[in-house]
This record gives sequence, C-alpha cells and structure tokens, in this order.
Amino acid sequence: MKVFKTTLLIVVATMITAVSFGQLTKVPTQFTPQNSAILLVDHQTMTMNWIYSQDKKNVENNLRMLARIGAEQKVPMLITTTMEEQVGPTWEGIQKFAPTQYGNRIKRGGTINCFIDPKFNAAVKALDKKKLIICGLTTDICLLHTVQGALRNGYEVMVVADACGSMNKLADDLSFDYLRQLGVYVVSANAVLSELYTDFGSPEGQKAMKINLEEVVSKLGK
Repeated sequence: MKVFKTTLLIVVATMITAVSFGQLTKVPTQFTPQNSAILLVDHQTMTMNWIYSQDKKNVENNLRMLARIGAEQKVPMLITTTMEEQVGPTWEGIQKFAPTQYGNRIKRGGTINCFIDPKFNAAVKALDKKKLIICGLTTDICLLHTVQGALRNGYEVMVVADACGSMNKLADDLSFDYLRQLGVYVVSANAVLSELYTDFGSPEGQKAMKINLEEVVSKLGK
C-alpha cells in the first residue's frame, strides 16, 4: 500500500510539473498550406523601431520570408495595421513582397486585440482556415491579445517568435511563456517553414527552400 501511494504521488507530481512547463500539450495535426493562414499584425514603421528584445535584422529577414511564402506560395495571408496616421504604414519589406495582401490589409483603429475589430474578424473568417500562424508587434501587446482573441474564437495558433519583438527581452520571454500555457505553439520562422513544407525535395518544397535561402540563410551574419 505504501508503495502504491508513493508511486501515485510521484505520478501526480510529474503531471503537475509537466503541466507547469507545458509538456502535456498534445502534438498538433500538421499545419499545411492547405489548412493554415498567416496573419501579420502591426509590423509598421514605428513599431519596427521598438524591437529591442531580439535581433531586428533577423526579424526583418523572417518577415520577408513569410511575406514571400504567403504571396508566392499562395498560402492565405492577412495583413493588419493599427492607427496608420500615427504608427505609419506596413513595413516596406512586407509591402514589397506581398503587394496584393498589403493592398487588402485591414486598417484598424486602436484595438489591441485585432479580433475586436469587425472587419478583421470577418476577414479571418473569410479565409476559412482554423489554423493560424501569427506574428506581430509588439509581442506583449497586440500579438499577445490578438492570439488570445484567436483562441477565444476557436482557432489553433502557432506563433512565429522570431518575427515578433518587444521593447525588452523580458517582455518577449514572459509573453511567450504565457502563450505556451494557453496551448499556443511558439516556434521559429524556420520551424514554420519546415512545418508547412516537410519535403524540400518536392516542387513546392524546393520553392520554399529557395525563398528561405534568399531571405534568411544568405543574410546570416550580415
């Protein structure tokens, strides 16, 4: 009996520890170009200058890659901005590689959670995808609250951590930890790419790899 109780206590303690560190979150069904959509949230002239939590150049490279994946690989992609008259337009790197999506962007007022905006909410619903790949600025404000909004609306979310950013590293760390506790998958841009395209030998995988080489790998250390 004592052995049973001891074993039970160990199991319970292990489960509590696992939950605390997000280890019991189930592995998701694959995010694919067919069942997923990319949301780029508030990557604007002013907010890009607020990135002090990680390497800004790396964030820019990843955003170019994601913009090209959406535009060239035809993965559904929605761009949104907030208070453009004050915060400025979408960052030029996204505009350049995803001009159609930029032209169709959802301009919001001051809503922090994008899903509060009826036009944004309707635009996401129109994409007809239940898996959302989201990145945004800043991590601890519009990204965090928009992801919460997505979860409340029944979406499964993958956050691209190195296409986000905050004014300090702690803000990023705390935000990503909190999102993991909500069941969000927090990964890198390269992880997203290899999730969407699991075979780099396929025609689509070859195109995706080429985009990655041009926008990320070739710029390493520069």
